[in-house]
Amino acid sequence: MNLALQKLYYCGQNKKTWLLVIAVSLIVIASSATVIFNSSPNPKRISYQLPDTEIDEKYWKEIMNSDALIDQFKILNTGSVKVPLDGMLNTDKLEEDHSFREYVWVDVFVFMFHHQDKGWYIIDTGLDSTFQQNGNIKGLLADNFIKASRQEKDQNIAAQIERTGNEINGIFFTHLHGDHTAGLPELDPTLSKYIGKDEEIVDMPLLYHTNHFNDDIRLIEMDWSKGIAKPPFEHLMDIFGDGSLLGIHTPGHSNGHLSYLLMSSEGPILLTGDASHTKYGFENSIEPGWVEDRSAAENSLSQLVKFHRMFPKVDIIYGHEQ
Repeated sequence: MNLALQKLYYCGQNKKTWLLVIAVSLIVIASSATVIFNSSPNPKRISYQLPDTEIDEKYWKEIMNSDALIDQFKILNTGSVKVPLDGMLNTDKLEEDHSFREYVWVDVFVFMFHHQDKGWYIIDTGLDSTFQQNGNIKGLLADNFIKASRQEKDQNIAAQIERTGNEINGIFFTHLHGDHTAGLPELDPTLSKYIGKDEEIVDMPLLYHTNHFNDDIRLIEMDWSKGIAKPPFEHLMDIFGDGSLLGIHTPGHSNGHLSYLLMSSEGPILLTGDASHTKYGFENSIEPGWVEDRSAAENSLSQLVKFHRMFPKVDIIYGHEQ
């Protein structure tokens, strides 16, 4: 079984041995009939040149008390999806008599912010209008990740951006899993798209595929290894070079996963992304169930929790819960 399928299978399906048999069979079929199926997308990747920064010479309180260049911040809820509990939380760390259900409904957010000099950006793309029905994530294994979706009319990302009247200059991604990229098909394809270095697209013909990416799309990779170490964070990027938008490398859920710390006029805002899907997971130091690297996921969550303990007044928004 190839590595990508192992990741798909592991994500909440390790108790369904019959699925493993089916999945292996499908891989064999797909491998021997590649001319029948469309190949996975392979967007061009270019490197982002991180600007010089002065935050390595400053204390956290000085950084957070600087003049806020992000003067507007909005949370756009683009709908909700029904997903397995053991994807949201590592259920091995839950009490046996926990009250959670096997499947949970979680919200899918987009974060919109305005920088005084650089304009409007969004973080992640949420869901497009197809999620008023069956969504745009397809394949024989897709149902194992999103069982159902709910979305009101005009709740999709394109409709919400249009209502704001704001012109978006680019998209920053926490990571490239389907529920964070599903709004792309209805957004301007020329928008700049920023991702963390080493972030992968999971897309396999027949098994799990989307229309979110194609070979013409350009992804701009931000190399977290060229950032700075600023405790409690091991890899921190000053994305604009002015301390307003900080990218935090928080691998585990995915290899190139990024959390973000915004210095807004309303105060600092920490976006955990899927390093912590829920408030419960964050407050109980339980990492997601869906991970590519368990140890890295635990370490990433630990860094975020330590930062929160250092600065408890910083607003936190979790990956799928406010």
